Amino acid sequence: MKKILLSLFATTLFVTAFSQDEYKKQPSLGIHFVLNDFKTATDLRTVGLSNVIKTSQYSKTSGMIAGMAVSYIQGLSNSVDFAGTLTGSYLDYPVPNKISGGKSQLLLEAVATGNVKLLSDKYRVSPFLTLGVGASKYGGYYSAFIPAGVGIQAKLFEGTFAVLNSQYRIPVTENSAYHLYHSFGIVSPLNKKKEVGKCQH
Repeated sequence: MKKILLSLFATTLFVTAFSQDEYKKQPSLGIHFVLNDFKTATDLRTVGLSNVIKTSQYSKTSGMIAGMAVSYIQGLSNSVDFAGTLTGSYLDYPVPNKISGGKSQLLLEAVATGNVKLLSDKYRVSPFLTLGVGASKYGGYYSAFIPAGVGIQAKLFEGTFAVLNSQYRIPVTENSAYHLYHSFGIVSPLNKKKEVGKCQH
């Protein structure tokens, strides 16, 4: 399944890379509020999506664990953005096959993703798919995972967007736990866009 996802995503990146980049996103910085949901991810694996929805077992916001993230985003083409994100959350991370220490520690997650947008930044609202690679550090544990999800960006004004993203984080190494990652943030360009064709004196 992981190989299929990666192949589809790579094909989409390849196709869109040759499109004109008139509306390619400028290098931008984002600040995001994050919610980590381990309970729903566990329920999805044990009872399945249909049962989670049917019995309303999906975790409420109050049961999620908050964090903050900073991201660097740059357009590769009209339809594809690269995003590098660093997230910090204080929580009791459920390391698989390890006894919980019962106290919260800092979980650091570094992720590199490609965001494939349905519409370019020309439009006020654009949904996107996201897929990438990630690594985390929690106490003395290091792990790797694959973030896969969906999102939507809404233009606030030229170059600045509100971004909502939800990811399912799939473990690659044994110390990583399945979880859902939801974020909401504001992304704004680092530099003022140059006006093309303006005469300089």
